[in-house]
Amino acid sequence: MKKINWITLALMTLVLGAVIPALTGCKTSELATSGSQAVKYTCPMHPEIVRDTPGNCPICGMRLVESIKTVSSTTH
Repeated sequence: MKKINWITLALMTLVLGAVIPALTGCKTSELATSGSQAVKYTCPMHPEIVRDTPGNCPICGMRLVESIKTVSSTTH
């Protein structure tokens, strides 16, 4: 009997996970493209080093890591 309850709970979780976003109109593609995103690469040790392409830091040689900055247009 406990096994049936766990299976029912698991199925309900899956169904609700698919139904709720559909009912609210939330789409992951809309979330990803809601703002203009600029991908920059920066050094973890030297944040002043910012590049448009991956590579190595010219100061310490560490690999630059991806830093996504959302650019949103605001009107005042």
